[in-house]
Amino acid sequence: MDPMILVIGIAGVYLFAVTWVLYLAVMNLKRNQDKLTNVSKCVAYPVAFIGVITDVIFNVTLGTLYFMELPREWLFTSRLQRHIAKSKGRRLRKAEWFCHHLLDPFDPKGYHCVDTQNKI
Repeated sequence: MDPMILVIGIAGVYLFAVTWVLYLAVMNLKRNQDKLTNVSKCVAYPVAFIGVITDVIFNVTLGTLYFMELPREWLFTSRLQRHIAKSKGRRLRKAEWFCHHLLDPFDPKGYHCVDTQNKI
């Protein structure tokens, strides 16, 4: 096996893990936003900013591989929302799976990609 493929694979796993942990952190901050002190806000806002930057990198790299298409949006959630709203078949199933298993359970609203009650 080519060592470069191994390095790229490890980097991909690392990017996925870091992006998801940052998502969990931001959702926890969102859930507790009324409890944030000025000191915790000084830490929270940079974490949220880093989360957005990481999401863009994730969307352009792993998101492109996951959906086998170049992104039309900056953020991965926006891409998932587009596929849920407009795609059929494999891309729809992949978007729904990702939201259902990795994003929705951790969003304070109970959904992250699609409001099934209001059909956003």
